[in-house]
This record gives sequence, structure tokens and C-alpha cells, in this order.
Amino acid sequence: YLQGIETDMENNSDEFQSMRLKITGMHCANCAKNLQTALSKRDGVIDAAVDITTESADIKWDPKAVTLAEIADTVSDTGFSVFTFEKKMHIGGMHCAGCAKRAKTGLEGINGVIFADINITDNSGFIKVAPSYSDLEDEERCYADLEDKIAASLSKYGFEYIGDDGEAVSAADVGDAGDGDACAVGCAIGDKTDDAEEGGKKKIPGFFHRLLQKK
Repeated sequence: YLQGIETDMENNSDEFQSMRLKITGMHCANCAKNLQTALSKRDGVIDAAVDITTESADIKWDPKAVTLAEIADTVSDTGFSVFTFEKKMHIGGMHCAGCAKRAKTGLEGINGVIFADINITDNSGFIKVAPSYSDLEDEERCYADLEDKIAASLSKYGFEYIGDDGEAVSAADVGDAGDGDACAVGCAIGDKTDDAEEGGKKKIPGFFHRLLQKK
């Protein structure tokens, strides 16, 4: 779906967005028909076409009226699932609840991210990503693009993406990480964020393939 990490997601001149998503749980033509009907009736969805042969859904929507996460919820409510993967990471430069709120905002702004959470107690972040259908064909590029986007987005808010193995990622490309000054200058007193969900998955050979095999 949501144009995962690079993009099958198009920013059209009319400000609509479109994406081909991998759908799991469909078994027949009626499954595809029911899902297509549900998506078409969703407020904010401009067009939807579901293909049982490729187990995919081509969706065009108005981002001002509906989010990718809400579209995924509609798929779930119909009895199916949008294919997603999870990633947990370490983040440098956070010092307070305000920092956590800003980092969460940065992660939520990444294309393909349908959920993000921050745990300030251990300086970790958690995201759930819906890659575009084409990204599943090139997982190395997909994962590399995602890490670049995470690093750039967090750097924009004054933080550093440490990665999931304790090593800074693309530090030279995204600039200096934020420090205590970023906390004092850029963070207002924010609401406490919930602890990040557990279970982020690391990059391993055949990552997407094995996840799909489990569906």
C-alpha cells in the first residue's frame, strides 16, 4: 500500500494519492469483490480495484479525508489484512516527553508508516510499515530506502537514527544529530507517549518472503 518506502504512491496534481498494496487473506473472487466494495464505500477513497490473482489492491484516496492507516483498518474490518512489517530502532538525542512527541511526528511523516511509537525510557522507536507491492520485489532497496528516510526524518527534528544494531546510520548524509540544546529550544512540554510496542524485526535475507509465507 501506501507507497511503501520509495513509491508506488503518487502525488497527483489533484493532491490525491495512489498505491498498490499487498493484501493477505483473500481466497476467491468474492473475497476480492467484498473488499473492493468496502474500500469504495470508505469516505475519502476515490477509487479502488482489488485483484485476487495478484492479491493486491490499487487504491486512490484523498489524504485530507482519510489516512493510509484508516484504509488498512477498513481492510481489516472486512476480514483481510494489508501486508506490513515492523521495525524497532534506537534514537539518539531524546531527553524528555517533548522530544518523544517530536520524534514520533517525524516517524509518522515517512511514506508507508501506518503506526509509530516512542519509548523515551530506553530511547527506542517502533514503526509499522506497509510497503508498496513493487517494493516486495526488491527488499534490499526497500529496506535501504526506509533506513535513509528514517535517518533524514529524525535528523530534521534534531535527533539521530542509531539503527537497530546500535550503530549510527547515514550520519554523514543527514548531518549532526540533535543534543540537549534541541530539547531546550525545540521541545514544548508534551503529552507522555505510550511505551513502544515490542517485536521489531531486523533485516535478514528473504525477510519479506518469509513473512509472506507465514500469512
